Amino acid sequence: MVRKLAAKTFYEIRNPQNFYAAMRADVDLLRSNRAYLSLTTVIVCCLDALAAGSGKATPRKFEKFVTQHLPDLCTALEIACLSKKKGAAVLYDGFRNGFAHLRSPKHGFAIAEDHELHGDWADRVEVNGSQFVAINVDRLAREFLILIDRLEGRAT
Repeated sequence: MVRKLAAKTFYEIRNPQNFYAAMRADVDLLRSNRAYLSLTTVIVCCLDALAAGSGKATPRKFEKFVTQHLPDLCTALEIACLSKKKGAAVLYDGFRNGFAHLRSPKHGFAIAEDHELHGDWADRVEVNGSQFVAINVDRLAREFLILIDRLEGRAT
């Protein structure tokens, strides 16, 4: 048996009115509770969904999207990583994959609060003799909400 639901009461997540509002509500809730692990997970997964559009999510789409919309973060990651890897690829592999699959950044990566990075997007940090490349979770949340506002304006 298939249950019939009323179309007007069915919540369509991909409806732009719901899609962006749900992202904003999740980020606001997690941010206000300083739930930084969940906050970062939601943001990097939302970036993946936004990059995918109506198609399939891919690393290439993610990297292209964040390079376009968060270029300063990508540049900061490139500088902090001291490697030839593009910042968007670092964000995808070290953070998106880490949080989506491990509930934390991959080894060698971390999140930090705004005051710890003095407002910078990303930097190298040392904790108890171990070094990490950290991204600023507070700035990530602020810039993500600005991005959502811009995208939502285009969608209406």
